[in-house]
Amino acid sequence: MTPRVTEGSADAGTVAWTRAMLAAFLGPRLDTDLLARVGAGLEGQRLRGAYADPDPSPVATLRSWDAELTVPGGAVTADAVTGIGVRSTHRRRGLARRLLAEDLAAAVRAGTPAAVLTSTQGSLYERFGFGLATLSRTIRVDMTRARFRDPVPRGTVELVDRPDAALALAGPVHARARRRHPGALARTPAQWDAVLTGAVAHNGLEPDRRRQVAVWRDDDGTPAGYVVHRLEEGWYATGAATLGIIDLQATTPRAYQELWRHLCSHDLVGTVTWEHASVDEPVPWLLDDHRAVTVEGERAMLWLRVLDAPALLAARRYPLEDAIVLEVADDAGHTPGRWRLDTHDRLAPAVGPTRDEADVVLPVSALGSVVLGGVDPRVLARAGLLEEASAGAAGRLARLLAAPSVPWNGLGF
Repeated sequence: MTPRVTEGSADAGTVAWTRAMLAAFLGPRLDTDLLARVGAGLEGQRLRGAYADPDPSPVATLRSWDAELTVPGGAVTADAVTGIGVRSTHRRRGLARRLLAEDLAAAVRAGTPAAVLTSTQGSLYERFGFGLATLSRTIRVDMTRARFRDPVPRGTVELVDRPDAALALAGPVHARARRRHPGALARTPAQWDAVLTGAVAHNGLEPDRRRQVAVWRDDDGTPAGYVVHRLEEGWYATGAATLGIIDLQATTPRAYQELWRHLCSHDLVGTVTWEHASVDEPVPWLLDDHRAVTVEGERAMLWLRVLDAPALLAARRYPLEDAIVLEVADDAGHTPGRWRLDTHDRLAPAVGPTRDEADVVLPVSALGSVVLGGVDPRVLARAGLLEEASAGAAGRLARLLAAPSVPWNGLGF
């Protein structure tokens, strides 16, 4: 097999790559012009493939791009990875493993401190050093019980039909809101188009005509929140429709409350659902009756692979002053070592190699889980995935890595 990497565009190579990727994920067979439109949306991204020459279509695919990742108190560039697929005739040959290993190695050479991915089979990527860093869960609001504590609406809600107009309003809101959530990522133009219109390669780029965008403005007329929702189940069969939230972002508590008031004010709606909500959504506290909100089990969302431990640790901020030594094991050799994290300078934490005795010993996958503050090191210690080399070190690390808000990334990719 011949590995190749190219940049996405509307050319024949990208068309062949896109066709192969869709086939690996059991997607539809699209005409060449549609595939070219998909390829144009991948401009600037890295398309990796394994090719059985002279076949111009790859038998294995991987796509990646640079995305800004929010970390507590800051942001870093992350290698966002997706589209990992293998043709059914070429499985079990290590092709996906090779493509991912090459992509991570290239990110290391580029000085990228972390890689991230979302996957329904995310645990498969632990072998590559990825650790589960954020969770999401489904919440459902029963409209027959939903009564708001504050009965007085504030601001105004505007329904926006045109995607370009919606992006002009929602984009700046998301840029502010995502900085409050470690694990959140900046979005590509293609991702925005998918969120706002529902037109993706897997439905032949057909827009989702049940999707609506609502923007909330404060009393000054400034957009401070938006929600994208769709009709999941019509009212005509039961008299009570179901609205599903695709994306909800708010920059203030008032914006959050009023977006939920908008969702719950629809006639003929019996239930509002959100499949990728944060694990700490405050919507039950907006209502008189908490029982109006039900919560389903947590699910894995963002997986993070630390590629440069000192750079990533130094990029975030910490809630207290301490110094701790972490010994990181990394079988791939990207960032192994014993690192001393010193946070006595709260604005410029120092991280560097040390010969001091380690306080915590952990694999790089465990570091990926705890670095954003979403997973408690004491839990990993109890599971045997992290070793306390000095008494109480897991608790010290937990307090040190605590984030100002629960890590969350509400959009799979």
